[in-house]
Amino acid sequence: MSLGKEIKKARIDKGWQQKDLQEATSFIQKYLSQVLLDKVDPRFSIVKRIAHALGVSMDTLTTEEDTTPPAPPTRQRTRQAAPVS
Repeated sequence: MSLGKEIKKARIDKGWQQKDLQEATSFIQKYLSQVLLDKVDPRFSIVKRIAHALGVSMDTLTTEEDTTPPAPPTRQRTRQAAPVS
């Protein structure tokens, strides 16, 4: 999941609106929206501040979890011998 989605999930789990996070971090609304929409790549200190405000670890927000389902197995094509006439 992306950083913005992880922040949003943590915010919702805490029962906060975006405005609550904005007030807790003192970020302007436009910048926080860009972070949440993954339009900017925030510095380490910004992510740390967000994590602290939400009461979660940095790892919670930054650890990539592969939630992509595995690809279905591919069928092996077998060659059939041409009929002999």
